[in-house]
Amino acid sequence: MKRRHDIPLARAVLLACIGLLAACSSTNIVADVVNSPLNAGGHVAGAPTALNVYLQSPDAQGIDFMDPAVVGYGIPAGGRIEVEMADGFRRIPRRRIYQKAMMVVTGAPQQGLPGNKVGYKISQGKNARTYVITPTKPGGLPAGELMSPAPGARQDAIRQRGIKVFHIGFLAPPFRNTSGKGTIHVRIYDGDGDIVHQGSGTVTFERRALPQILPNNFADKQRNHNWQRVRMGDTVGVTEGTVPLTFLLFEKSKLPPRRLDKFKKGIVGAGVLSSRRLRAMGYARPPALARYDGGLIVKDTNRDGRLDPGKDRIIGGVTIVAPEDARGWELRSLERAGKPVLSQPATRFNRKVGRRFGGAVMQLQFTAGNKPGIYRPTLALLRDPKDLNSGDGSRYTYTIVVE
Repeated sequence: MKRRHDIPLARAVLLACIGLLAACSSTNIVADVVNSPLNAGGHVAGAPTALNVYLQSPDAQGIDFMDPAVVGYGIPAGGRIEVEMADGFRRIPRRRIYQKAMMVVTGAPQQGLPGNKVGYKISQGKNARTYVITPTKPGGLPAGELMSPAPGARQDAIRQRGIKVFHIGFLAPPFRNTSGKGTIHVRIYDGDGDIVHQGSGTVTFERRALPQILPNNFADKQRNHNWQRVRMGDTVGVTEGTVPLTFLLFEKSKLPPRRLDKFKKGIVGAGVLSSRRLRAMGYARPPALARYDGGLIVKDTNRDGRLDPGKDRIIGGVTIVAPEDARGWELRSLERAGKPVLSQPATRFNRKVGRRFGGAVMQLQFTAGNKPGIYRPTLALLRDPKDLNSGDGSRYTYTIVVE
């Protein structure tokens, strides 16, 4: 029988437990699970699993965690990270979980942290569904010291530090997607075997492959093309010290799902016409494309080296989130000698990596508006480029900080 003076204590304990549960529910370190930035269909049902697990922290949620000023995660001395493919995945026979099966990444896009260079190994956990990342150094992997050895990373205004992404199925995918959805759990353990950070994310598998637009940094020695910082009126990709916004494009694959990781055909000859340029051309967007207030993605189908939405094929469009009342911003294809630089095979930017992964690289320039703050252009491809009413499929958002 409870005594009366125990009731306040019990109420306090209950409130503390509720608070603890609320805190735990708000500290999921997995922000999102998306298609691999090097694959035309890593999130398609039946395809070899090629996904990116994006992380976050309580103080930097979602896309804000990719800010280079935010430090990612490390691995405590004596600790480890487990990434468990919980539901919706099936092991591919005779494929191991080892270094080539996963890449740990700092930031997006693709500044990798290779295990042999930064000091970790990848192995299978206690069950056949789990990757284990274990430091090879006695001191673990302190987040503040984890920086990519990519050659261009040293030129970044702010270096990315710490673990922010897990690239599942990097070179040798040991899993295959099933159908419906896939769930991935992430757990970071300290040297005592206690979980210090954890989270889960879910990806919905596509029933068939779609054209893909993905973040990319093949150019400029793998510098970080995202989260560039400029002044009002500067043009990213033109102003000294900046680099273009770069994307990897894949055509819609016609290969069966089991062979989707072999598809490499890029969308060559594509670029962006800004809304300003479209108005100057006298082009009125069809109602089905009215949402693309920042411009259109067009493929040069008549191969004259220029973009004309009346003659060439519209394959997607641009939307943008900008500071309130900001004006003067513009996203369009990089230009040289008065002509747009249209997407080219990835091999022209990095022969070795381009041959391995395929695709085509598109380079864009962004002129900052007249207000400081965060500018976020999102580029989306139509699910079916032959049908303007097909809706958005693959998309990616870049962030530019105007100071």
